[in-house]
Amino acid sequence: MTMKFSRNQERRASGARPGSRGKTLWRRLRTRWNSRRIQNKSPLEISKTIHFSRRIPAEFSGFRIAQVSDLHNNLFGDANESLLTELKNTRPDCIVLTGDLVDSRNPNMAVSLDFAGKAAAIAPVYYVPGNHEARMKKTYPELVNGLKARGVQVLHNRKTEISRGKAGIFLIGLADPGFRAGIHVHTVKQMLSKLTSPKDPYEILLVHRPELFQTYAKFPIDLVFSGHAHGGQIRIPGIGGVYVPSQGFFPQYDAGQFSKNNTTMFISRGLGNMSLIPRIHNPPEILVVELRHK
Repeated sequence: MTMKFSRNQERRASGARPGSRGKTLWRRLRTRWNSRRIQNKSPLEISKTIHFSRRIPAEFSGFRIAQVSDLHNNLFGDANESLLTELKNTRPDCIVLTGDLVDSRNPNMAVSLDFAGKAAAIAPVYYVPGNHEARMKKTYPELVNGLKARGVQVLHNRKTEISRGKAGIFLIGLADPGFRAGIHVHTVKQMLSKLTSPKDPYEILLVHRPELFQTYAKFPIDLVFSGHAHGGQIRIPGIGGVYVPSQGFFPQYDAGQFSKNNTTMFISRGLGNMSLIPRIHNPPEILVVELRHK
């Protein structure tokens, strides 16, 4: 006698769960996509802007900050040669890395560390971790040690001063809230209360998530550099980004410049991709902001 089984019965007989084949296929597709997108052939866009403020010390007028965000261990040319050449050509006074240097879904720490070390040979580099690093709690200390060994300053909930002559500005690094098992505004407020001071001459916040801008603007922060949104991944001319996981469809904070109270925020569109979703009308970006005393 021949017995016929339904597909679900066959899966149960073999120990497989209903839908497991679909999940396996999805994982394979995502792995192949992640592996393919590591070698990124998209042309890089250099976005330059000048930021004026009376609070910028005169000694820092002309100080140039290059922002690299959301690399996700992508490669632009062999050993990131194209990315590093473009970065060097911006003639930065410092380079800020605003999170997701490594992709937690397909981590390649060697690529990220190699890039960071070569960037540090161009200008001083300052790094804050993003949500992908927060997912890699077991290997994150290895990343931090590797960055420090290559001369990168890791600003994980800490601040540092850059001096020029008798003047100084402060860089404040805020780690992604994901390190604290949840995105809670009150924990961000607690940390910023410890790190910021109205007595400081000029404060720049390096942070991964732009959607908390309303919270950042409640503190004596002059300038914010953030990423995370990937420009909304797909951009519609005249409208902006389509989707950001932490903000939903047509997000408010996708890319560009925003101001509230006495705080200005710049959001880099970053360099990497979301899983399986290509960048459309949204080239990878290096953001360059030149400070000018007004």
